[in-house]
Amino acid sequence: MYYSAFDHRPLPIGVEQAQTIVHAAVAYARGLGFEPADGFADAAVHLGAPPGDRPVIGFGRDGKPFYLSGPYENPRKVVQILERTCVPDNYDYVAHL
Repeated sequence: MYYSAFDHRPLPIGVEQAQTIVHAAVAYARGLGFEPADGFADAAVHLGAPPGDRPVIGFGRDGKPFYLSGPYENPRKVVQILERTCVPDNYDYVAHL
């Protein structure tokens, strides 16, 4: 259902690309002060190590961290972490506070 909002069908990717996306996203989030969800370490065992020659994947929006709050998050806590870990005015967010 997630892809129903798009005009085109999703493109298939290989296991190596999926590994790269997940591991790079976790590293990016950790650099901002966020840890993966509980149980990630157990699941990561099945994901496997990222390939050694992985491509560089960019995260954020316009070169800055970008947070869009979800229905089960504490947006104030997330923004406080961004305020603490990012250069002032070097992140954007849309949140229901």
